[in-house]
Amino acid sequence: MIVKSDMNEKEIEDMSEIKKYFSRIFTVIPKEIREKIKTLDIPKEKKKQIKKELAFLPRKKQEEYLDELK
Repeated sequence: MIVKSDMNEKEIEDMSEIKKYFSRIFTVIPKEIREKIKTLDIPKEKKKQIKKELAFLPRKKQEEYLDELK
């Protein structure tokens, strides 16, 4: 077990980043949403970025976001 007093400042910063990462709620992008993203007339890199952003949204919000992009 790691005791905080034994950790240096960098390790403590890393620990907070890890906790922040795992505190996020992850969702899976449904197949229908992925198909909609494929049909968008935008560059491939932009599609990747959109997928990353949508991964943290509930399905309803994912659909709303994509509807706005069309």
